Amino acid sequence: MLPLATIAKRIRRGLHDTDSITYDDEDIIDAINCGMRFIRRTIADIQPAMLATEHKGVLSPGQSSIVISGGISKVLSMTLGSEINKTVITYHSDKIYHNYNRIYQNRNPLYSETETVFYKEHPIYESEQAHSVWYSYNDGVREGTPEVFYRTGIATINLYPIPNETTAYTIVSIDDLDELTLRDKSPLLTEFDDFLVEYAVTRLSITNEYDVAQESQVLANIVNQIQRMLVPPPDAIEVYGYWDSPVHSRGGYR
Repeated sequence: MLPLATIAKRIRRGLHDTDSITYDDEDIIDAINCGMRFIRRTIADIQPAMLATEHKGVLSPGQSSIVISGGISKVLSMTLGSEINKTVITYHSDKIYHNYNRIYQNRNPLYSETETVFYKEHPIYESEQAHSVWYSYNDGVREGTPEVFYRTGIATINLYPIPNETTAYTIVSIDDLDELTLRDKSPLLTEFDDFLVEYAVTRLSITNEYDVAQESQVLANIVNQIQRMLVPPPDAIEVYGYWDSPVHSRGGYR
């Protein structure tokens, strides 16, 4: 999670352009943003939960659309429910800040009260809009417990059937990433920032003398390193041939 200004300096050192003669800041930040998207796509293929964001909320009866600000790249899971699991009441300050006056003939202390309702949620699964439209056409605009969800646009999730009760939901998704500037901080782990520097240096270095084979080899190396970091190889095992005698160990054979 290094500052992008620090990453830019390392990229310039790799390019031997510390005086900003060959590449300006716009070239550097463009390469950083391209590398950021490339690394995020690689992580999303291997361990998407690392990039996941959780969105919680409550829908009123008749409300069937959820809008996620910023847009969604991929929905990993969604749960919802209308059955109340428990209700928790919390009390805050005994007195309102800077208010020491009592209400006339009221000896009770002043306080604020918050009621939090927890719902039992169950998973539902994604469908296509065409399927939900077909069901809606055949059985009318049905209300009840939502069975599937489908997406419209880049930020809207729709439920079918339409909820007829107050319904809580939890969406785990990979959200879209805004373009970064040199004033921002990397959203990746510092270990992945090394891949970002390597990507940017390679991409900018081969811009003038483009070599598809060279670029493909470098990108493949970055993907392999990320895979080895996120998915380590399995433990080694010892295999005996058909004619090898089994080894007696701890009362059994292996």
